[in-house]
Amino acid sequence: MFKKILIATDGSDNAMRAAEIGKGIAACMGAEVTLVYAAYVPGMYADDLRPEIVEAIREDGRRILKITARVFEDSDVVLHKELLYDEKAEDGILRLVKEETYDLVIVGSRGLDATERKALGSTSMRVLQGTTCPVLVVH
Repeated sequence: MFKKILIATDGSDNAMRAAEIGKGIAACMGAEVTLVYAAYVPGMYADDLRPEIVEAIREDGRRILKITARVFEDSDVVLHKELLYDEKAEDGILRLVKEETYDLVIVGSRGLDATERKALGSTSMRVLQGTTCPVLVVH
């Protein structure tokens, strides 16, 4: 049923739980997994930041991908890592789902309350609304 699974990570506890659940699903289904992290710097700030700060943000993304990938070390799941640079997490996830035809997206929910979700927006909610493939949101 699922052959290509995209798992978004931000290094949070819920994202790590999402990776664990994704590993189990992928192992049962014989699916390959792509871990995705968005090291996004909004355009209005990008020009004001020193290049070494932007690189530190990207390096943090590489570190988070590496830590999350450890979840898969004891499995036979084929794992890919994708670091997004110039787009918001939800935009990158939705683009990848369309381009690479993923069958399942797994995201961790940060567990914001209703007021915070309304004020800040929610990556998981935008992914749910923006794709037609199944989305598993992990709390």
